[in-house]
Amino acid sequence: MSSSATEPLNLIFDADDTLWDSNIHFLEAFDSFAAAVSDAGLGLSRVEIHAAVRRAEIRLIKTHGYGRRPYLMALHQAAAELAPAGHDGLRDEIERIGAHLLERDCALLPDVEPTLQQLSQRHRLLMFTKGQRDEQLQKLARSGLAPLFDRVETPREKDVDAYRRLVRDADLDPSLTFMIGNSPRSDINPAIAAGLRAVFIPHPHTWELEHEEINDAGDRIIELTSFRRLVEVF
Repeated sequence: MSSSATEPLNLIFDADDTLWDSNIHFLEAFDSFAAAVSDAGLGLSRVEIHAAVRRAEIRLIKTHGYGRRPYLMALHQAAAELAPAGHDGLRDEIERIGAHLLERDCALLPDVEPTLQQLSQRHRLLMFTKGQRDEQLQKLARSGLAPLFDRVETPREKDVDAYRRLVRDADLDPSLTFMIGNSPRSDINPAIAAGLRAVFIPHPHTWELEHEEINDAGDRIIELTSFRRLVEVF
């Protein structure tokens, strides 16, 4: 695939940490929570605090999916586990963390807007991103990018079946369709398994649960060092 190709393609984009920064906000929220737990004098290490939050996250993903509100619920559950006798100060701090997290805008990553503007003139753009739909649509609206996307889907999980449903519902030709994202687990491997092609754009703060070895798929996977290079490829 090169810039000389003229056939319109279906370019499917992940959102969080592909179009805009996201996980860094969760990392900062955890830092604040861990500091609050330490200040509460519970004698717990950062590793123990992180493990409690992770256990709560994994439980809540099954029932509430991904997003900022489920993460705050995870902090409350972790606090209840770590301080079973109760600690009002810790609860108050989680409320403060939550207010800050929920009101934060997601900054677009470098070159995203001009690149999408250029690509949208030649190809069909779709968004396929995990997270609570209202939250993701709000972030998309604030970004100013919404008019560029022909379709926006927010599945509970981005697994092989989810990609196959997208191919069917959006009437996509897999041979002319690329999934573009930063997550091997959700963006690259399942898209390839569903018969699509993929572009991997690493992000330094990709959530650790999205890390995974990328399956060998030959020339069906392209790895780029920057978002702007998409205009060279497509």
